[in-house]
Amino acid sequence: MAHVTRTLNPLPFQDLEPHRFEDLVRQLAYDFRTWRSLEATGRSGCDEGIDIRGLERVGAVEREEQQDEEEPTQSTSAESEQDRLWVVQCKREKVIGPAKVRTILGDFFKGGNEKPYGYILAAACDFSKKTRDAAADILRKNAVREFHLWGRGEIEDVLIQPKNDHLLFAYFGISLQIRRRSMQTDLRSKLALKRKLVKAVGELREIGHKAVLIRDPRDEDYPYIKSKDEFVANPGWRYWEFHAHEPPDHLAFVTRKFFAYVNWQTEEWDFIREANEAMPTYPHLYCLEPGDWDAYGKCQIARAYWELHVPEERRAWAIEVGTIEYERILLCDELGDRYHEGPHLLVEFVDGWPFNRLERWIESADGYSKRLPSPDESKRLSFFPKPIPDEREQWHEDMRKRAEDGMREKP
Repeated sequence: MAHVTRTLNPLPFQDLEPHRFEDLVRQLAYDFRTWRSLEATGRSGCDEGIDIRGLERVGAVEREEQQDEEEPTQSTSAESEQDRLWVVQCKREKVIGPAKVRTILGDFFKGGNEKPYGYILAAACDFSKKTRDAAADILRKNAVREFHLWGRGEIEDVLIQPKNDHLLFAYFGISLQIRRRSMQTDLRSKLALKRKLVKAVGELREIGHKAVLIRDPRDEDYPYIKSKDEFVANPGWRYWEFHAHEPPDHLAFVTRKFFAYVNWQTEEWDFIREANEAMPTYPHLYCLEPGDWDAYGKCQIARAYWELHVPEERRAWAIEVGTIEYERILLCDELGDRYHEGPHLLVEFVDGWPFNRLERWIESADGYSKRLPSPDESKRLSFFPKPIPDEREQWHEDMRKRAEDGMREKP
């Protein structure tokens, strides 16, 4: 069974001044019947328990219906000309139980008031079944033909109808129509941004690899770098490798990518934390050389050991992605500028970081044929030594031999 959710919090009827609550009920009552008059008697101070007094135009309605069906007549019966008296009492009590409702109605009928055709009790609280039954019993005994109890729920139901949005705003400063229009505007804006992002960074259903520059528009230093070491440690802008549109209405980027080992049968794993391969090698950042990101060659040292000592079927990547929801993207600039080619995403960073959610997994190095989501920390091995020995010379020699062997095998 579907659950219905509220569009706003309970309205604070009890915070309205008594006459304002009466005014609200009277304005909601205008559409309840066809009135000859609807008087705010409660404002006079001598209301005899009657806050609103209404005369329903019964005869006028019958004549209008008759004229729609047949030729107008010269006269009508006395009964059809008679208006119906309605009485409305308004109470702002937080609770009205059976005893309280008997007191309210008892005082009204003991006061010698003319007995009305219809009666409405409007209150700022909800009525229980027992309270409604008690009110119905007294009203029937006093020959009231029609009666209604308007509690908090009934009044709210009427107020949130589109035709009463002006009353909701006038009394409580809330406009569902404005909110709905604002939501439509937001959705249209999000759809326009999604279309621009698909064109600029990658398709919705595909894994991407495009380099995207992400920067904080509040950073006044852009594009100049004052200190290379400080910038590399905490970059205010840089290129990130786009991964996918996931989860929905988010962009995911590869934030860290480590050389890893995994045994797919036992799910045992390890990775080289010291070497982060997530920095795109192209495009370059203005004022930086590619080697500035890894001045000590840690990534090349890690790759050499990884390729020399990890069997090919057990080579993997330990991946971390960070996400940015669409609504945090202030601008998608497909063109870029003279310092950095596009696309650019302008996002307000939080604590020097553009992402607000991280996910991690291990995937096979040959693509996406295998994946170990949320690897179990208890199954992490000590496969890689610390520190990683520098075996680049042997690695280069090994690559040279493989290249020579490949040339010999060619016909």
